[in-house]
Amino acid sequence: MTPWPQRERVSLPQRLRALEEVLSTAAGRVPAELTEPVQAALDDAGARREVSVEHTVVALAGATGSGKSSLFNAVAGMDLSRVGVRRPTTSEPMACVWGTQGVVPLLEWLGVPQQRQLSRESVLDSGEADDLDGLVLLDLPDHDSTHEEHRESVDRLVEQVDLFVWVLDPQKYADAAVHERYLRPLSSHQAVTVVVLNQTDRLGHDDVAECVTDLRALLDEDGLPDVPIVPLSAATGHGLEALVDVVRTAVTKRRAVEERAEADARAIAEQFAVAVGVDGQPPDDAREDSRGSTTSGADRERLVDSLFEASGADVVAGAAGRSFLLRARASTGWLPTRWISRLRRKAKRAGLPEPTSVQRARAATAVREFGDAAASETPAPWRDSVRAVAATSAERFPDALDAAVAAADLGIGTRPGWWRTLNLVQWTALLTVLAGAGWQLTTAGPEALRLDLPAVDVAGVALPWLVIGAGVLVGWVVGVCGLVAARRGADRQAAAVRETLHEVVERTAGEVVVEPVDTEVSRFRQFHRALARARSA
Repeated sequence: MTPWPQRERVSLPQRLRALEEVLSTAAGRVPAELTEPVQAALDDAGARREVSVEHTVVALAGATGSGKSSLFNAVAGMDLSRVGVRRPTTSEPMACVWGTQGVVPLLEWLGVPQQRQLSRESVLDSGEADDLDGLVLLDLPDHDSTHEEHRESVDRLVEQVDLFVWVLDPQKYADAAVHERYLRPLSSHQAVTVVVLNQTDRLGHDDVAECVTDLRALLDEDGLPDVPIVPLSAATGHGLEALVDVVRTAVTKRRAVEERAEADARAIAEQFAVAVGVDGQPPDDAREDSRGSTTSGADRERLVDSLFEASGADVVAGAAGRSFLLRARASTGWLPTRWISRLRRKAKRAGLPEPTSVQRARAATAVREFGDAAASETPAPWRDSVRAVAATSAERFPDALDAAVAAADLGIGTRPGWWRTLNLVQWTALLTVLAGAGWQLTTAGPEALRLDLPAVDVAGVALPWLVIGAGVLVGWVVGVCGLVAARRGADRQAAAVRETLHEVVERTAGEVVVEPVDTEVSRFRQFHRALARARSA
């Protein structure tokens, strides 16, 4: 696992709230079989705190023959638990209670039969009853019992008690059953676990030290390097006070319940993190850009560029430029030839391209690749969820873009002011030509049209012809100038339409694709941060 940075200690309420947040953010994304143990842990923590926070449950657990029941009697100071010679000796849990007020719901929750519930005002502490008031001492069934119901009872109570005291003996302290089934899975519960090496009266001093050293090595391998080992003899009482001090401390601090619940919450968070594939430090909010997006700017830019190309916007922009050119020529060109531009403009309007299936496929591919890039930091369950959101966005995008383009002002119908100016000049030129032609008809036309007007020549050319020529020349020059200006305007129009369409594509992609994907990735990051708090030491 990746090492975690130093953090402030997380309290139990904070840890439980973090687990609740983990469940709420994981809903619909992580399979139920993975979230159910987390919910069960929350339920158990709530149930334990509801039945009693004033009592500390200390359980003695061990194998048959470990002297567990003898130790129970020695700690209680009374012969309470039967010590037998046949397997199994302890068939049901027995409870000895110091301070019985409010303990009944707790004992019922623990499943201790009423006939095995005993009250014991403290004889341990020589009259200092306050130190042990609230202690519930349990003698659990033997974990190696041949009866399945006894093992099931141990497994259940192991999940419920506040302080574990694992009783081992010199012959079986290395038994794989207790290490693999019970001790090793409790590596996150070191704060509420104690290991007792009983029956030390059967060993010499050096042998006891050797056994403790060997047991220490085994516990280190189990992931329990901080769990204390208490060597003692329940038969002689040697070393018993050290265990009593541990119990007294747990009861006095009233922290065993909280520590057990914290350990359970942290353990289930660790297991859940492994199950969903979450590891390492959660992402920092600082990685989000100024717009709060969790996806990279480069990925968003690639998405928009790909969607723009797939949308056929370049074709539309080119058509807009050509349309501008034709409309400009129809408005500023030589009047007798304008009808040609009008016909070409109508034909061009009829031929505007529609998005093809290939373009739609390219758009879907771009959205899918964006979703894959955004999901790259997430584990499998969330990766599938991000991809599903992207797939839905890909289906919605074409229609959303069509609606956005239809609502956008592309400026295609605008008529620049210079069109009106040139159009006025063209009409003036045409009227000049018509005036010259009329004049010519009255002077050199058919007899019926002639008027008695003086003939005017300039450099040997009749003035009416000069007027006609001037009108034609002005019309032609203005038409050429208008064409040059129209082509430049068409380029600007195409560029403006392209820019507008790019903005429309970018805005639509942001609303339909980026925001939903961002929301899903942000939800994962919220989940990751909550899980990190729940796992925090």
